[in-house]
Amino acid sequence: MLKAANPNFKERVHEKIEANIFGKFMGFKITDIEVGRVRGEMPMAEHLFQQDNFAHGGAVASVADIVAGFAAYTLAAENEFVVTAEIKISFFKPCVGDKVEAIGWVLKPGSRMHFCESEVYVYQGSNRVLVAKASATMAVVKK
Repeated sequence: MLKAANPNFKERVHEKIEANIFGKFMGFKITDIEVGRVRGEMPMAEHLFQQDNFAHGGAVASVADIVAGFAAYTLAAENEFVVTAEIKISFFKPCVGDKVEAIGWVLKPGSRMHFCESEVYVYQGSNRVLVAKASATMAVVKK
């Protein structure tokens, strides 16, 4: 069972996501925070599209990275922060639809690294379609 080092982890994650300028630019919002798990969403918007009107792979990878990173942040102590050390993403389908949802979780916590996974879905009407899956290593850095 995962344990938060900071009892105020939800507030801290909200503060950090509010400070994430790139996430705001994309329109990404956190919708659920639990110890070791974060969910969020963003509307499909024209500034996210590539030349064939799919969400750009970089936008999809970014939300996969954001939820994995903030899932790791839920385990961080007050004197720690988290940065992506490595990420690998597999794209399954073009991201075409109304809204993107991303879910990230800590698969294996550690004192210096957390191993995380995330999945990115797109809603096409009422259908939820898995478009990408990522695995990431999040480095824990002491302030």
